[in-house]
Amino acid sequence: MTVATTTEVEERHSREAIEAEIARFDERVHQLRRGEITEQQFRPFRLKHGTYGQRQPGFQMLRVKVAAGVLKPSQLRVLARIADEYSTGRGHLTTRENVQFHFVKLENVPVAMRLLADCGLTTREACGNTVRNITACPVAGICPGEAFDVTPYALGVSRYLLRHPDFHDLPRKFKIAFSGCADDGGCAVAGIHDVGLIAQVRGSNGTAHRGFKVLVGGGLGSLPTESAVLADFLPEEELLPTIEAVLRVFSETGNRKNKLKARLKFVLREKGIEELRRLIFEKRKTSQAPAEVFTVASPILPVLVNISPAPLTLSLDDATSDSEYDRWAQHNLMAQRQTGYGAIWIKLPAGTLHSRQMRGLADLLEKHDLTGVRIAINQDLVVPWVPLDRARATYNDLRALDLAIPGALTISDVTACPGATTCNLGITRSLTLADELSRALEGYDDPEIKKLRIKISGCPNSCGQHHIADIGFYGNVRKIGDQQAPYYQLLLGGKVNAGGVRFARQIMAVPARPIPAIIRELLTFYRQDRQPGESFSDWVGRTPDSAVVERLRPLATVTNSTEDIFLDWGDTETFSLKLGRGECAA
Repeated sequence: MTVATTTEVEERHSREAIEAEIARFDERVHQLRRGEITEQQFRPFRLKHGTYGQRQPGFQMLRVKVAAGVLKPSQLRVLARIADEYSTGRGHLTTRENVQFHFVKLENVPVAMRLLADCGLTTREACGNTVRNITACPVAGICPGEAFDVTPYALGVSRYLLRHPDFHDLPRKFKIAFSGCADDGGCAVAGIHDVGLIAQVRGSNGTAHRGFKVLVGGGLGSLPTESAVLADFLPEEELLPTIEAVLRVFSETGNRKNKLKARLKFVLREKGIEELRRLIFEKRKTSQAPAEVFTVASPILPVLVNISPAPLTLSLDDATSDSEYDRWAQHNLMAQRQTGYGAIWIKLPAGTLHSRQMRGLADLLEKHDLTGVRIAINQDLVVPWVPLDRARATYNDLRALDLAIPGALTISDVTACPGATTCNLGITRSLTLADELSRALEGYDDPEIKKLRIKISGCPNSCGQHHIADIGFYGNVRKIGDQQAPYYQLLLGGKVNAGGVRFARQIMAVPARPIPAIIRELLTFYRQDRQPGESFSDWVGRTPDSAVVERLRPLATVTNSTEDIFLDWGDTETFSLKLGRGECAA
């Protein structure tokens, strides 16, 4: 980068600039309290600073951006403090690798912002019509199949775009994801993003050049759209100018009159990829971003180079067999491409992480000379660079924190948004249902069933990414007699892989309460009807919707004897639809 550009970026992130930013927020809060501005005037400003309204009056959700999902021990301790002092003693990990705190008083937001600033985190542009948190594959840098580590690029782009004066008032939110390989279905899902970047290397030996396959215009929500290919190979030095060009085209062509049609996916649908590509490459010619490699070093690295012989087993510190440890290691411990090291997946039911676990995890990392953790889009945590001869000791420490739950990346590792627990647009309690399913689905040994993914959203907006799940649900409501009952739409067969994106088919509406039984029956149907070696995805592809509906209808049909049909999961009171004003498009 040029000196001038470096200085400009650094000035945006200087301690003085950040303190002035927080002071402005604090003053706006006081203006609101004094009646000098209205809530309507305050809302867009509040959202740009990561402060989101809850369905409970007087409380906010505070969203912390965690660029590329990377967290250091010191940052975990700050998050724990915020959880205890200003929230509910816990945080929620999201499908965008953020950490959210609920039930935060507005007057406490500035002090939380200052704590975050001190440890290198921010809420800035975590909500609103901004460039949202930039995500990356959680096993970047250690994955055997990656082209190269995308983490420094994700961190570099995050730093460049954060607080950029031109990109905090876009037509709608804008999402970017980095993947290290083409088959990124469980890692970064580049194909559903406004900009998806897949690492590639062209050439060989002395001519090898890093770059990215660039996808644009993807998104979920009410009209799920697969991204289109902007460039098959973009040299790494063109990364920033091209992303900036996409943002400028979006800013100029996105629908600013109708927020429901304002995402880049609608521009893609209207103009087509050829015209969109032409506009972007024309804008690239005038981009002010540096046509140089702009990266930020990843803090997720081994502390010391290990020159000792690599261990040959996963638990040399304890040669005795332990069925509990072995069960955990089967899915929660993966070998890295670096010999002698492994990555631990921490399964977090419904993405919930308690403050004592945050602190305990920080202590554990330092005790074992580990530099950090990463948030995965399935709401788990990944601890990389664990020497395999210390895996058993690390497991023991995780178990003491209730963080050694087996079954990561299996059917019982359910993804969900908060839903009606806190969200104004939430219809059903998706988070509570996910927690219930994570326990109810632990007993499956069938390898084809174990690898299935369930994703749940509390409304059609797909914050839980139900469109790309093997088994997806989104919340809605049905009237039974004179009463409202919590329901979900069942979707089947979604996936993202090297072949592209296949969105799940909407099959039928089902009541919330019998969903565990409905899933078990669906899986029984698959086992009985599948052909030898047939995957669930292939089975769904050839099985008519009518056959699935017929099989599940007895469990989904409501009768007078249907138990608790008017109670949502986690509720003690009869269900009633209560929606507030949504702020996703404010």
